[in-house]
Amino acid sequence: MRLSHRLGSAGLAIIAAFALAGSPVAAADTTVKQAGFKVIDMALPFLAKAKGFFAQNGLDWQYVEIDSGKLGVAALLSGNVQFVDLGMDDIADLQEQGKDPIGVYSMVNSLTMDLVVRDDVLKKANLSTSSSLSDKLAGLKGLNFGITRPGAPTQLFVQYLMRKGKLDPEKDASFVQIGGGQALIAAMKANRIDAFLLSAPAPYLLQRDKVGTVLIKNSAGEGPPEFKDFAFETISTLKSYAEKNPDILKAYSKSLSQAYDWMIANKADALALLKPYFPDTDEATLKISFEALIPAISPHGKLSEAAVKNQLEVLKAVDAIKTIPSTAEGGLWTNKYGG
Repeated sequence: MRLSHRLGSAGLAIIAAFALAGSPVAAADTTVKQAGFKVIDMALPFLAKAKGFFAQNGLDWQYVEIDSGKLGVAALLSGNVQFVDLGMDDIADLQEQGKDPIGVYSMVNSLTMDLVVRDDVLKKANLSTSSSLSDKLAGLKGLNFGITRPGAPTQLFVQYLMRKGKLDPEKDASFVQIGGGQALIAAMKANRIDAFLLSAPAPYLLQRDKVGTVLIKNSAGEGPPEFKDFAFETISTLKSYAEKNPDILKAYSKSLSQAYDWMIANKADALALLKPYFPDTDEATLKISFEALIPAISPHGKLSEAAVKNQLEVLKAVDAIKTIPSTAEGGLWTNKYGG
């Protein structure tokens, strides 16, 4: 989940809309709001709410569902929510614009997007899950990849994988804009595309239906090593808010860490508690998504300079960003409030 983070006039209009919708939460109020897409990556805050950890730590946590990254940024900047998950490049871009977001908790600390390839394509290329990573990467040559939109992570990280395999994404592959997970699944079943890169459950549903095979499980650490320690999604707040409310930040981080410890010890119960948040998702699909997420979660949300640098260097390698800002703690991120 990435953001189209150049705000411009449209972004300012969104901020204005949020401002009209209600005034920001007072600094001393224990009510905190978090904006985010309703995806399995939100497991920890959902569980912290369901198990009462937020309440135990004096917080009334409320979830604000969004369907656009711009809305999350606008809500954070206007003060109508206190937390939203961002990529490090998003944080850097907003800081360059004079804003003050900062990452405070690692929600997902490895790339969760896995590569699924149609079974007949794999057979023709003589590839399998037991092939070496170098052979898998070399085998991407000539494939027709489905993507959500040009320049999205579904394209950028495939391009990075190809370059790791000494291939030229401009010449050695084609990219077709398809849309979201369900559209990508349908396109692969119709043989319109050979492969795509996406977080669970879409790749695993194709594997379940014996249409494709998850060839590279980045979520399980089977991809390039830099994807294993990778600040993919970081819960962020405004630095000005954090400095005024350190106890709230610490209570928030503590609640998520408690949720993580409980989740690891009670996976079946955790899955049952998550089900009400995803009423339209069948249990088998939710379980696939949940099991794919667990290896990617950083215990207790600890951020590291290596994870931050890895993400930014990967994005620079595919020209998604031009320069890499300082990755030292205190700039784009901090563990000051937990982790």
